[in-house]
Amino acid sequence: MADTPARRATARSASPAMTGRPADDRTRAREACFLDLAEDLVRTSPIPLMLTGGITRRATAETVLGSGVAVVGMGTALAVTPDLPDRWKRDREAERQMKPVTWPDKTLASAAGVAAVRHQMRRLARGRNPRPGTHPAIALLSESRKQRAAPRGYRAWPAASRTGGGRGAVARG
Repeated sequence: MADTPARRATARSASPAMTGRPADDRTRAREACFLDLAEDLVRTSPIPLMLTGGITRRATAETVLGSGVAVVGMGTALAVTPDLPDRWKRDREAERQMKPVTWPDKTLASAAGVAAVRHQMRRLARGRNPRPGTHPAIALLSESRKQRAAPRGYRAWPAASRTGGGRGAVARG
């Protein structure tokens, strides 16, 4: 795809803010710089590159792929629309998106946004439907609790593997 001002303007306007906040001029400039950096890296890198961060629309994903990036990450979009690639095949877009966390403290808002995505991914992993309306504070508290408990499970896992019990155990033959 040719590197034209129109293509860059499309990429800048189509790409949502990486933290889920509405895109303002500063955000658009940062995202354009990020895409420019990715394009430069594609030209000089011997390995395939992945670009991720707020990609929710097919046009944006195609722009990124057209720049030579090998893989597009879409975790946030897939957290609420797990069938998004199938929708794109049928020329449909996502019907819903994660609501941006617009708390005044940007650090806390970013952490809550990440927690909300993780919360939805855990729902999907348990076979449940996404609920993008989950309050970000609830998701942040829930994810914080799970992260604090995770090391206990990691420490127990090798012992369970040796005895053949517990999750992640390897069957012995």
